[in-house]
Amino acid sequence: MLARRNPAFARLALSAKPTQVRNSSAIPANTAWKNANPSSEFTVSETTGFLPRHDPLPVLPSYFERLEELLHEMPISKGDGTYGLLHSGRFGERIERELPLYDVGFIFDSRILSALYRDYTFLASAYLLEPCDIQFRLARNYGLARRILPANIAAPLETIAARLNARPYLEHSMSFTFYNYRRKDATQPLTTDNIEPIRRFSGCDAEHSYIVGHVAAAQRTGSMVSAAQEILRSVRSDSRPAFDKAMRQYTKAMAQVNDILSQTLKNTSEYASFRTFLNGCNKNQPMFSNGVLYESSTSCPLPSGQQPRHYLGVAQSSNPIASLGTHLFQLSNLSPRGTLPCASSNNGVDSLRPENYQSFLAHISAESRVLGVQTFALGSPASSVEYMAALDQVLAYRYRQWANLRDSIPLQSSGKSAAFRDYFDVQTRHVRDVAELVHRTHANTDTELLTPESRARAESMVHRAEMVRRSLNRIITDPETAPLAMSMIAY
Repeated sequence: MLARRNPAFARLALSAKPTQVRNSSAIPANTAWKNANPSSEFTVSETTGFLPRHDPLPVLPSYFERLEELLHEMPISKGDGTYGLLHSGRFGERIERELPLYDVGFIFDSRILSALYRDYTFLASAYLLEPCDIQFRLARNYGLARRILPANIAAPLETIAARLNARPYLEHSMSFTFYNYRRKDATQPLTTDNIEPIRRFSGCDAEHSYIVGHVAAAQRTGSMVSAAQEILRSVRSDSRPAFDKAMRQYTKAMAQVNDILSQTLKNTSEYASFRTFLNGCNKNQPMFSNGVLYESSTSCPLPSGQQPRHYLGVAQSSNPIASLGTHLFQLSNLSPRGTLPCASSNNGVDSLRPENYQSFLAHISAESRVLGVQTFALGSPASSVEYMAALDQVLAYRYRQWANLRDSIPLQSSGKSAAFRDYFDVQTRHVRDVAELVHRTHANTDTELLTPESRARAESMVHRAEMVRRSLNRIITDPETAPLAMSMIAY
């Protein structure tokens, strides 16, 4: 084996956690997964993947005309080249003075509820974080956010969120990305040149590209959902040809996702212009030192004994594409230092997602653990290479996500809180751990049994992983070290 020939690889192989012997007779009967709420706009399927069942409603019903007008006036830079309310810091006062307290109690249509959830969560983040955005543009630090969400936002949002079984705060999929697009030509597919955002905070090109890129990439998630379930079925039935085929399908779809994101997420220097509004009001955020209070009505603004709310934001979570790979390939606990927030289904970021996402990811996680997907993959040299190929794409995705996070705010900026640095450190170590897992998989693979093409493929992947690992180890030692450019890794 290669581990015997290369001492460095041997050390990495020995550092791996012990591999348990898989006993197929001890595997319990399969529990089929179904969408917990099939009437929701956010189901998980092999056709739409993580995208909603229907395209989002781009315009609210006429009853919400004033709400629609304020959302149109909100962005820092509007689509017509003029500045909006957030640019001058006038958004909050206009909300307090002009937004009606709409009655939403009679609305049960899932598409209207989802559109209202998107729009009220945009309003909430813009209102609460407007002072932080102004402060950041002036002095590159955040200052303090507004602490009270007024009833004309809070009361309808609470009702809408309860009906969608969601939390009343900005969410990655239901608010910012997957329910925030319209097709320029309704008859054409969701390609990057046929998608435009419905709502924006800053209106900059980078925000446009972030939303468009994630929606276009999510087009490929139907194939990933299909492949993930086939991977589990093939392990359960002990069918290695089916497993290898499903792994190739997953890797191909993930490579397409990475290709789309590499083309769209380029101008990360502009991320700071909208990232302020993606922050949560969790306890570790200095801009929300005491959380947020939600007014229930204008006549009785703050109920007696109300406790401050604490929610993670979009900036502290990620889309479900990252979580799917983490759960399917058992990456959540690569090392104690590398545990990701999504590893916990009860209080991690997975618990913030649409309920059908939650049940699907929990199912994938439980099945992968019971079946031992990682152990099965290492049972054959050819399967090990397919597992490495999937990890290679997960690593590319995670590294890009990490690099974008690093670039979003300069390291020297006082806008980077201790909480942000801790979160960034966890992400850095996790990406490094994924790179090391590629190494360990390669070290435990008898490459002499591979075809020349597969052997060359494996060597190429382990070379990329080594470049990432060395780069991140340097950054862990010295955070000011410049990261390795994506182009240098040749993903």
